[in-house]
Amino acid sequence: MTFLFGDEHVRRYRETDGEEGHVWREGSTILLLTTKGRKTGLDRTVPLIYAWEGENPLIVASKAGRPITLAGSRTS
Repeated sequence: MTFLFGDEHVRRYRETDGEEGHVWREGSTILLLTTKGRKTGLDRTVPLIYAWEGENPLIVASKAGRPITLAGSRTS
């Protein structure tokens, strides 16, 4: 099994309508989130892990645990 990452993950997910890329490592489920850049106005799409806790969706934006600030995570 090939694990997809970043832009390749987004491309394959879209090309296959989620057949490839929706279920990822160890059964994690993936969604594609598209946001508009605060400064550039450009659309950016990233794959994010999600799960459900009862009726509540949980979305994980961790950049694989890297100690960096995620794009778009600015709170002010």
